[in-house]
Amino acid sequence: MNIGELHRYASLLGKKIVNVESIELEYELTRLAFKNRDSVILATLKGHGETPVYSNLLTRREDIVKLLGVNSIEEAYVKIERALSPNIQLETINFNDVFEEVDVDFYRIPFVKFFREDGGHYLSSSIYIICYEGICNASYHRTMRLSRDTVALRIVPRHLNYLVSKYFEKGRDAPVALVLGLDPIQEFAAATTPPLGVFEVEVGAALGGESRIVKTPRYGIPVPASASIIIEGVISRDKRASEGPFTDILLLADIVREQPVFIAEKMYVARRRPLLVHGIIPGLWEHWLLMGLPREAHMYVELKRVVPCVKTVRLTEAGGMWLHAVVSVTRKCSEGDAKLAGITAISAHPSIKHVVVVDEDIDVDDPNMVEWAIATRMKGGDDIHIIRDIRGSTLEPRSKDGIGDKVVFLAITPRNEPYEKYKRVEIP
Repeated sequence: MNIGELHRYASLLGKKIVNVESIELEYELTRLAFKNRDSVILATLKGHGETPVYSNLLTRREDIVKLLGVNSIEEAYVKIERALSPNIQLETINFNDVFEEVDVDFYRIPFVKFFREDGGHYLSSSIYIICYEGICNASYHRTMRLSRDTVALRIVPRHLNYLVSKYFEKGRDAPVALVLGLDPIQEFAAATTPPLGVFEVEVGAALGGESRIVKTPRYGIPVPASASIIIEGVISRDKRASEGPFTDILLLADIVREQPVFIAEKMYVARRRPLLVHGIIPGLWEHWLLMGLPREAHMYVELKRVVPCVKTVRLTEAGGMWLHAVVSVTRKCSEGDAKLAGITAISAHPSIKHVVVVDEDIDVDDPNMVEWAIATRMKGGDDIHIIRDIRGSTLEPRSKDGIGDKVVFLAITPRNEPYEKYKRVEIP
């Protein structure tokens, strides 16, 4: 994506762009993003004037609705879930028509230090693409600069880790492409979790994003043609480095770990297009939406399938759109159905720690209304259901290696009592 395309997307979303020049690489982008939720920040960083950084393009669910060209967040949920089984043909175009090779140098790219607690300068929107025996995967992995041609990346036990291990088992380094500056729909698709074997770039094309790809010259890795920067190289089977601390989605400082090292071999930039890199602020709205909204979509579709009287679902911002959910149900839902809805939400997104189930007259987007429902409609001895020592999220600090407790709160009106007793008066 380039600056002209950024202006087009900002216009589509009804957002103004705030231009700032020559800001510090440390902390300033974070401060600007926190102060301007509904404005896109477009900044040049000191020493990196040729490659601007943008932030805050997608900060609310309404932005996703507009981006995907649908009429409601519920329609967006359904479109996202359907795209996870894409039936689309990607068009391959000539690599050299779109990209040109430059010298490998990670110091040309604006790595940012977002918080004082961070252990180094990072790329937060770095997408790694790997293929192994016809299976391709694209996924986000935070990237800490080590040297001119090496970085450390955080890998968790998911698809990239699995495919990299296949190369390691054969005694080979794993060839990958580190990609920056994709169009926002392809970036959103890279945050989804389709089954292994479904390529996230095809998911992005099914959602309406870039459908043209190029094959990288050295390893033939398919990359969306909308990219600004592509770096080919290998994830080393024997080199590791200390990575972290880094601020996570809950604004907690993650620990230092020994992580794999990516060794850059070739670097390419877009021809005839000003370069652009996305600076996703850790623990802020773009991070929440990219990580949480695909899970929220899956929760909605699964909840409607299992408990049809569910109205909607939200992963809350205070829980980083990861640990806390609110589910609303209609009055047709029995108390047993409401309890099942809470358990189904946990099953659909196992990282959830707490679920609050409310009636449809409660605005799930208003935390004050949700708390009011808890205050007036819940009885602790009857309506709090605890599931102990179950797999959850390693991001949850009270868990032990991801094992912790989950709680369902039923904050609905008792079905054997008159609704009027619990009806909130209207504000005149």
